[in-house]
Amino acid sequence: MRKFILKNRKLSIVSKIIIIMVWMLLSKIIDNEIIFPTVKSTFASLIDTIKEPNFLNTIKYSLIRSIIGFLISLSLAMLTGILSSISKIIYNIMVPILKFLSSVPTMAIIILALIWLSNELAPMFVGFIMVFPILYETVLNGILDVDKDIVDMAQLYKVDKITIIKDIYLPSIFLNLSLVFTSTLGINLKMVIAGEALAQPKYGIGSNLQLQKTYLNTSGVFAWIIIILLIAKLFNYLINGVKYLMDVDRWK
Repeated sequence: MRKFILKNRKLSIVSKIIIIMVWMLLSKIIDNEIIFPTVKSTFASLIDTIKEPNFLNTIKYSLIRSIIGFLISLSLAMLTGILSSISKIIYNIMVPILKFLSSVPTMAIIILALIWLSNELAPMFVGFIMVFPILYETVLNGILDVDKDIVDMAQLYKVDKITIIKDIYLPSIFLNLSLVFTSTLGINLKMVIAGEALAQPKYGIGSNLQLQKTYLNTSGVFAWIIIILLIAKLFNYLINGVKYLMDVDRWK
């Protein structure tokens, strides 16, 4: 196992080196900072960006919007998923809603959010809308995938309902959610940033990306992309840490 992990790390480092080499080659061939900046100018812009007085506020507000939107999505998905597993009426009501959310273009959702909400709330709404269907279906499937024979056996031995929910249904729900947490957090963050790029709140990564684009500062855009990738990586580490602390494997 240790050798496997070390091999994966080596491959990851090699792949990153290859990406940087290709980046350096392309920037030299194109030879135009506006179209494709060099590694040197990008990292210079990265340092300048980090040194900006409002850098931490920019990161903070984007993360707050992302996390709040995600938690609202998760809470509503848990509620509606559980109710849909109990009530056929609610299940049938949710079917067209999910189809609508899955079919409507992302840009249309962002535009509607800008019409309905303030510049500060619109990005949060966009993130919420994009991850809610995924989380809802994950919760619902977690309940429906429970082995009915286990439930019947628990009822046969007169196990109380609270214990059945706590020891059978909840582990199945949380196990399913643990499989999509990283991806949905990433999607949510990306959609919040996309919403910020159009909504232009005072502080936000998307607002800064749009500003760099206005000034044709492509190296600045690349710098913010690197920052976003680092944030996504941090999310990944945090989720894996939570999984480890909660001992998710025991639910399998």
